Amino acid sequence: MDNSGTTGPTERELYLMRFDAGQYLKELRGERTLSAICKLLKVTPAHLSEIERGRLPTDHLISLLASIYEVDEDDLFRRFGKIPIMATTEVANNPALQNTLAEIARNKKLTAAQKSKLYEDIHSSYVRFIKGLK
Repeated sequence: MDNSGTTGPTERELYLMRFDAGQYLKELRGERTLSAICKLLKVTPAHLSEIERGRLPTDHLISLLASIYEVDEDDLFRRFGKIPIMATTEVANNPALQNTLAEIARNKKLTAAQKSKLYEDIHSSYVRFIKGLK
């Protein structure tokens, strides 16, 4: 059970999120044909058409789409309701980060708002740290 006090999106909400992401891809494609983009992606037009109608693409395909359309990869991952590859990799390779996130998630004394505040504070600390390096 989720201890954060919030529940995840419903199946319908996930579908709508993915449909919206697919429509965004269709807008990015603009006047280019499905075939032209599919040649770059090395997928069939039917497959790309399904993604533009709400099918969830693989992480690799999301990365390729971001590159082809020259958009922010992290944003495209979020539009599909997925965690960006770099974030997943960083968590997977950093035990201290894993422990921190797990402890915050498990702490039943913290509300969802307090957890969000902690995450914002972690980000603010990072920004201050980076500014100090200049």
